[in-house]
Amino acid sequence: MMMDFRVEIYKKMGYVNYGTEDVDKIIVRNSLVSIRINRARDTQVAEATIIMEYEKLPLAAFQGGTSGIIDNYARIEIWFDTVCQFSGVIKKYEYNEEDKTITLTCHDMFYRLLNVCDGEIKYGATTAADVIANLISRVGLSFHRSGGTNYSISNLTISDGTVFMDVIQNFIETMHASIRCGKSGTIYLEDQYPSYIEGGGDSNHFDWTYRDSSNNSSDNAGRDASLMKNVLKITCPVKIENKDYTAFDKFEDPTMTEYLNDERWYDIIDNPLANTQEKRKAVAGWQFLEYWRNSTPLTILPTAGNRDIDIGHIVKLLRDNADPGYYLVVGIDTEVNADNGYTNILQLQGMRDKTKIYELPKLLASGLIKEAS
Repeated sequence: MMMDFRVEIYKKMGYVNYGTEDVDKIIVRNSLVSIRINRARDTQVAEATIIMEYEKLPLAAFQGGTSGIIDNYARIEIWFDTVCQFSGVIKKYEYNEEDKTITLTCHDMFYRLLNVCDGEIKYGATTAADVIANLISRVGLSFHRSGGTNYSISNLTISDGTVFMDVIQNFIETMHASIRCGKSGTIYLEDQYPSYIEGGGDSNHFDWTYRDSSNNSSDNAGRDASLMKNVLKITCPVKIENKDYTAFDKFEDPTMTEYLNDERWYDIIDNPLANTQEKRKAVAGWQFLEYWRNSTPLTILPTAGNRDIDIGHIVKLLRDNADPGYYLVVGIDTEVNADNGYTNILQLQGMRDKTKIYELPKLLASGLIKEAS
């Protein structure tokens, strides 16, 4: 049975609101030329590019106006059968008068978290997860938490002009957490990494099985240590008796040092929420895990389209002349067109045991640095 590929566009109705009546929405099927969706764990905002024939479509006036539906900041959804693949807004559109097509460049709903707060925000006694939930609600998005180590905070002040995501990023580093925008526009707070036991084989969870000879035409694998740092100094500004200090802890990942042939690669990471040694160790463990997972990339080119695969899923990969491998899905490039049909390009990374890495940071030094008056 042929899959139903469609694009739904909603008329703008003021700040973060969209029309819901039939006259406020259009559904595009037969006029579609191509759909391309690029989603990656390390690229905060996913992008979709849609090309469609524009004749007889309700376009906004090029000079401005509110009469049309297809316009910048109009909400857009991409559906493959009953599964939403993308939810966001149109950020740019371009006409091709010769081909009678319009190209829509769209960003998913994560883009709102890259905005800045337009006033000071203060919190009293609360928790890290509740602050994240509140910040997400302030930009009009839905929120779901399934992971991350929550903790209490006594108070927090966010300055006017601070980027929402900058605050959230500081939190997730101290929580062993990650954040992403789901296909339908919900923001998910999750564990930084799924549970995995090295050498555990199929006793580990996996979502999909791919085989070289049937699911895809080729793959490229390797290891990249170019961005690894095995010694980290985690800093945080603190006040002691109304005087400003910088507290720091320096940590080493001994296994990474061994892997880097005893070379020492050093970095300093400031996190204003890491106000205890426990939180600074969490930041170090979070960052060491990021280095390890980024060191084992694998790309499959291309695979048959799979509407249900998602960022964070685990793939069991069966490869010729090699033991089965288990990989984390960190990127999905989706394309639908008349020439190639429906395909995915998957970006994968070799799995790691997060529990071991979180326990690895070895404390090398600690201290307080008094700031100049």
